[in-house]
Amino acid sequence: MSKILIIAEKPSLARNIAAAVSPRPSWVSDGGKSRSGHYENDGYIIAYAFGHLLSLFDAEDYDASFRSWRSECLPIIPQSFRYKVSGDAGARAQYRKLEGLLRRDDVSAVVNAGDSDREGEIIIRNILTQAGNTKPVFRLWMPDQTPRTIAAELSAMKSDSDYDSLAGEGYARTYIDWLYGINLTRMATVKSGRLLRVGRVTSPIVTAICERERAIRAFVPEKYWLATHDAGGLKLVSDIKCGSPSECSELCERYNAAETKVTKKKTERKTMPRPRLFSLSDLQGKAGKEWKFRPQKTLDVLQKLYEAGYVSYPRTNSQYMATAEKQKAKDIIAAIQKAYPGPFRGVAFRDSRQIFDDSKIESHSGLTPTYSIPDVKSLPEDEQKIYAAVFKRFCSAFCAEDYTVDRTVLTVENGFERFSLTGDIVVTPGYTRFEPPTKKQTVLPSLEEGDTVTPRFRPEEKETRPPDHYTAETLNNYLKNPYSAGEKKELSDDGEAMEVISEVELGTEATRAGLIDAAIKSGYITLSRNRYGITSEGEYYVDSLAKLGINMAKDRTLGLSKSLKQVWKGIKTVDAVLAEAESDLSAVCAGAMAAAPDAEREPPKPRRSKEKAPEGAELPEVCRCFRCGGRIVEGKRSWFCSNPDCPVCLERDDRYFEKIGHPADAPLAKALLGTGKAALDGLVSSRSGKTYSAVVNVRFVSGAPAYRMEFPDRKSPLPAAPHAAAAPAAPAAEAPLPEPGGGNKT
Repeated sequence: MSKILIIAEKPSLARNIAAAVSPRPSWVSDGGKSRSGHYENDGYIIAYAFGHLLSLFDAEDYDASFRSWRSECLPIIPQSFRYKVSGDAGARAQYRKLEGLLRRDDVSAVVNAGDSDREGEIIIRNILTQAGNTKPVFRLWMPDQTPRTIAAELSAMKSDSDYDSLAGEGYARTYIDWLYGINLTRMATVKSGRLLRVGRVTSPIVTAICERERAIRAFVPEKYWLATHDAGGLKLVSDIKCGSPSECSELCERYNAAETKVTKKKTERKTMPRPRLFSLSDLQGKAGKEWKFRPQKTLDVLQKLYEAGYVSYPRTNSQYMATAEKQKAKDIIAAIQKAYPGPFRGVAFRDSRQIFDDSKIESHSGLTPTYSIPDVKSLPEDEQKIYAAVFKRFCSAFCAEDYTVDRTVLTVENGFERFSLTGDIVVTPGYTRFEPPTKKQTVLPSLEEGDTVTPRFRPEEKETRPPDHYTAETLNNYLKNPYSAGEKKELSDDGEAMEVISEVELGTEATRAGLIDAAIKSGYITLSRNRYGITSEGEYYVDSLAKLGINMAKDRTLGLSKSLKQVWKGIKTVDAVLAEAESDLSAVCAGAMAAAPDAEREPPKPRRSKEKAPEGAELPEVCRCFRCGGRIVEGKRSWFCSNPDCPVCLERDDRYFEKIGHPADAPLAKALLGTGKAALDGLVSSRSGKTYSAVVNVRFVSGAPAYRMEFPDRKSPLPAAPHAAAAPAAPAAEAPLPEPGGGNKT
């Protein structure tokens, strides 16, 4: 009897598939040699990989001479990309097992049961290609891992060739990432003398955070004053910014002497829109804001819930469901009402385009619970939080009752300025029974049209604010939509560019969290209390790439993303995209080769605590500090700023200056600490032994000096980097997620 071999991406998925097949297959051990094995019955063999059993060749696998990192060998462009079985012994053994199953005479067809995305598609394809499979291949596409869904999808499988365009984009992304990562990491490392990991998406992430942190650091707050009335429950704030208290006081006097009255009052009943389902990025933003979860942690928790059959596929960028999933939504609602007959009885099916829209779905629908409702209290705490968020958002989207408010708009005028105030009174709480609205309630005083107001304006001091630090939510938003409104306006005449911008993202829902985590582990960025920051290593990384003309910012990503989307749409082939990448990399590497050697540019190093003047001693002043204006004095081991809050300091044994052949001395300290830069002659290159002149600039990052050289008389050899063509009311008490009363677990 012929059988169908199903290859799942991981063991947990194989178990879930086996549980959905009838009759349930038996476990077949691997000859007692290990715990490995497969499931089998008269119709199916269900086996599994451990994720990536195969990996792309390293550069040295193509040519042993590439073991030595030399810039003259770059770019490295394989004639064809090849895969090898991973070096892990367990991975090799599992691959051999799958290879043996594929060769069984009773196996007539194969099912690709990789995760339902680009990466999952090519993980199983690679195994089949490496093993030389010639049997027909089908695709098992699973929006969730409940037995009902798996059984339904097994009876509706398509040929795996129907997913060739998805696989093409997956291969194009994989090869592009290899090309840029291998070549630019080697080039940047060789030129800087320090390992710098360059990636197509990692680099824009680090660059964005670095630019934001530098903007915050460079921000100089400015005070201004506003005329403000806050009395009788009415707050009026002038739009006129005053540069001084006296100017604002004069404005307040004029306003307080003027007749002030309500000129218009309008009240209308408004139905507030329900929130859409979560995409992965949306949920990561909420989890970061509320529970300080890292994006990767949110994805990991979701993955566990998905593998348990409690939520739909996690790596989704959509907030909608497919129109074909209406019955699925009804089944989930029925399960919710059975498990929670009390607080969630207001959840009902709604056939709305705000929920069901095929045009808003690329591969997967928005996050939903499944009809398999868990005993929530039995879940680990982190899983409880994430599951409750997904569950309540689904209930909010399908809430039968509208969230309505009586919205009142008051217009108050005084002959100089018109003030508009808005307040809401809740009529029906709707979805806010499950989730609070995003804005707080504003209560207006009982005023009618024609009523006069006794003005009591007074100056209120304000201060301009720096840009906000990136958070998990705002960084995800940036990566999903890296082009600002101003940038989009500049490109508005370029229809093709605008079409790509509307689709382009930095990374994907499946990879973004891992890339951010990798940048943290590499020491380039930090994440503390849901705020991203840049490290001295990260600044050095960004500066080094800029100096070498290695531009991996969003402008290059625009072109790359456009090409990858065209592969998915069938407009371009993988080979065409690789040819574009080869040409681009050749130009980038040529520019980086022409750049000045980087031996003279060192990353900032941690240093000893800044020297302090001995108590009662008056040290000689060298100059005034370029950073804070304090006194730069000469101490026993350094020249330093006497302001204890200022980090400016030059150690006598600073190794940077020893390395470039100019030990630290008093004239250098005076120039460098007095102006932030020093022109030096007779410097000696540690690589070539040649002498040269340069201007050394210094800034202080996290209390440590960071040096950068300029060569004013040297014309830049770098070519120009390529560029693309030019409020609701407060809710009712939020409903908790109680323990199910007779919920179903199957």
